[in-house]
Amino acid sequence: MRTRLHAIILILLFMSASCGRNKGMFILHGTVQPGTDSILVIGLDSRFEDIDTIFCRNGQFTWKFRPDTVTTLILLLPDGRHHPVFAEKDVESFITVPADTGFIHVSGGYCNDSYQSFYMESSGDTAMSQTAARIDSFITRDPFSEVTPYLIYDCMVQKYHARENDIETLIKRMSGNMQDAPYLTQLKLEFNRNITNNIYLDRYSVNDSTGHSYQFVDIGGKANHLLVCVWASWMGEKGLEARDTLQYFLNKYYARNFNVTDISIDVNTERWKETISGDTVRWVSYNDPEGWESRLIKNANLQSAPAFVLFSGAKKILFKATSIQALDNELDRTLPKPREESKSKTITRTEPKADTKVESKPNSKTEPKKLRIKID
Repeated sequence: MRTRLHAIILILLFMSASCGRNKGMFILHGTVQPGTDSILVIGLDSRFEDIDTIFCRNGQFTWKFRPDTVTTLILLLPDGRHHPVFAEKDVESFITVPADTGFIHVSGGYCNDSYQSFYMESSGDTAMSQTAARIDSFITRDPFSEVTPYLIYDCMVQKYHARENDIETLIKRMSGNMQDAPYLTQLKLEFNRNITNNIYLDRYSVNDSTGHSYQFVDIGGKANHLLVCVWASWMGEKGLEARDTLQYFLNKYYARNFNVTDISIDVNTERWKETISGDTVRWVSYNDPEGWESRLIKNANLQSAPAFVLFSGAKKILFKATSIQALDNELDRTLPKPREESKSKTITRTEPKADTKVESKPNSKTEPKKLRIKID
């Protein structure tokens, strides 16, 4: 009898210790497609500024995070999709990620459940006015919801590129405290400049010269930053000179965990292939045949080309160039400083996982042939 009592006491102590370790934790359990190795986790705002990785095993994972308050996280999936998860203290949630065409389902916690309802109800919306009206009704039901800033980000900013006035109308319908949420505060500041600084270019793919398609999130390898030159063969020397400039910046910032690539917006892909035939650049070149309708053009709000766009490793749009000098200054300010002990020169090629052979230049240039262009 005494032995049994001791066993019960030990079990209770173990359970108490486990509960203590998980107190205040958010726990996410996931079921994903077999073959999924990892998922990136980023934050919508300053409450989660790191990039974390969830590792999956046999189509399952468990991930824990201790939030100070409700924290909006965005899971970036290997196939280019993204989905929010709202991390609340002492909440256990579950996410199921089906095949490419299926609905991602998250349950557990007030915010996750309310977002999931909105997500399912709005799946048939085809116009911004429908979604805006739905968000307005959502705010009316709960003006204090932590879900609303994400709805504005995902639907109004990312999907529809809504006008400033349309977004501000919705923000004013929220409670005063929620209007001061970190993401919305930053968004309102960006209205004076360019709201694209809060946009991630996910669910976007481009093609290499062999016709193979790549998810943009895979381009750039493990570099912390990726500089993209947007150009087209019909731009003539101006486009080619802009592309040459990538080599100059690659050489200059080689030690600062930085990579480059170029994306052509040629609709006539054969002309693009002919232009880059015999290329010896140190990166893989890509094409988006959508031209000026490209998501890259729209999300970065590019009014002209050639142009340069700087991305974070998670493919958040950080900066777009107005001139070579402005780009140089921004790169010097943004890129992490090299370690003092790094003496050897190593240049990493920009290429995703697939096997693509690129011939290296025998003698790399220390500067572009000409820096005549000014990108307005």
